[in-house]
Amino acid sequence: MNKKKRILICALILLLDLAVFFLPLTAIFLVYVIWQNPPWVREFLQQLDRPGPSA
Repeated sequence: MNKKKRILICALILLLDLAVFFLPLTAIFLVYVIWQNPPWVREFLQQLDRPGPSA
């Protein structure tokens, strides 16, 4: 996904949320995650995907 598409997705998310709510913090966080793609989010998602110990 190139930078132009990421910015467009982020802008659409913000506009949608602004239409429904008054700038909720979750929308800002989601825009940050999509736009910056921080490594700690990828690591967290990979950790969730790993199989856990059998009980």
